[in-house]
Amino acid sequence: MTIGRTTLSHHVVQEIIEEIKLRGLRAGDEIPAEGELAERHGVNRLAVREAIRTLVARGVLVSSQGKRARVAIPTPAVLEQIIDFRLSQDSMDLVDLLDTRRVIEAELARRAAVRVAAGEGAVAEAVRALESMRRAGGDQEAFIAGDLAFHQAVADLAASGLFSFVLTAMNGILLDSRRASYRGRERRGATQESTVEAHQRIVDAIEAGDGDRAAEAMTAHLAETGHDLGL
Repeated sequence: MTIGRTTLSHHVVQEIIEEIKLRGLRAGDEIPAEGELAERHGVNRLAVREAIRTLVARGVLVSSQGKRARVAIPTPAVLEQIIDFRLSQDSMDLVDLLDTRRVIEAELARRAAVRVAAGEGAVAEAVRALESMRRAGGDQEAFIAGDLAFHQAVADLAASGLFSFVLTAMNGILLDSRRASYRGRERRGATQESTVEAHQRIVDAIEAGDGDRAAEAMTAHLAETGHDLGL
């Protein structure tokens, strides 16, 4: 049976990943040259190049002309592209995405409060972001920037790497939803101050070290956001 070039390339992808793991390579470390990889795995250089291109697209490697590929740290942008594509295909919908955000952010708020209660963090960054929302007035983009900073501050305080990774991947996709939510509040005659107050309740609960109250406040806030979007 003849093994197709795509199958060979996939095989090399898996082998490179395994080598990175076994050798404990870190960001910036070089992987072996194309010729060495081709000889080691019994494939031609074209299959190796395709494998490297695949890993560059995944954010596992970075490559530049005339130099060996180096190990990279995949960013949330890769996951963001996948989610965005799924939404465009209608194989995933916005309601599901918002529900996922609600689950993740409620848990992040809970963990942030637990860490504060244990003396492992403080709400200073979240408070600063909240103040920037208050100062934004009727400037939609400034308000949204403050909102993003607030939620990022809560995620950073929670110190949960995987939840924060997924949330960051979702933020870019949900940017238009944040704008639509802002306009939705205006249409129903609500002020942006009501959103600021919802964020204040979250930060108050976190500062008090009350995990359950922090999660409930975050859930209530994001449910209201869904209402503003007509969902």
